[in-house]
Amino acid sequence: MRWQLLLIPPALVAPAVAEAAAFLSVEEAQRAIFPGATFTPADLVLDKAQVEQLLRVARSPVLRSRVKAWRVSGGGWFILDQVFGRDDRITYAIGLDASGAVKGLEILVCESGYEGVRSPRWLGQFDGATQSTAAGLGERIANISGTTLSVNHITDGVRRVLATHSLYLAGT
Repeated sequence: MRWQLLLIPPALVAPAVAEAAAFLSVEEAQRAIFPGATFTPADLVLDKAQVEQLLRVARSPVLRSRVKAWRVSGGGWFILDQVFGRDDRITYAIGLDASGAVKGLEILVCESGYEGVRSPRWLGQFDGATQSTAAGLGERIANISGTTLSVNHITDGVRRVLATHSLYLAGT
């Protein structure tokens, strides 16, 4: 029996590489959530004990110990965060009002083809969520067929941001 080696170009067998699309800049997201406000950078670096506490409280992965945050004139916070999507990371911004409730959520960067998570109707489900209601987010946020992982990870991320605010930003 004679064997032949068949060479197949990698492009024909490799899975398609996720292609992220940028939808908004940080400044555009700030204006969308807090029109007319001014923003003061207030980044937070969590130490190991704080990261462990956040993991326990939020029950959501902490991808990095640095929290990109801005104080908003008139009260509130604007926080930039990332979560894993199915094939790539999703960058989103969340605005919290002075009481710590979600004022708005915007997707800045995500894989093209998952624009459903950018829909105002879907994003609006988070409006008004607080740390005290965060535990039930998983049950009340509707799934989007084909983006289940992204939907779940964004929901986990919002829960983590609410816990971060409650534990480390509120009252500062």
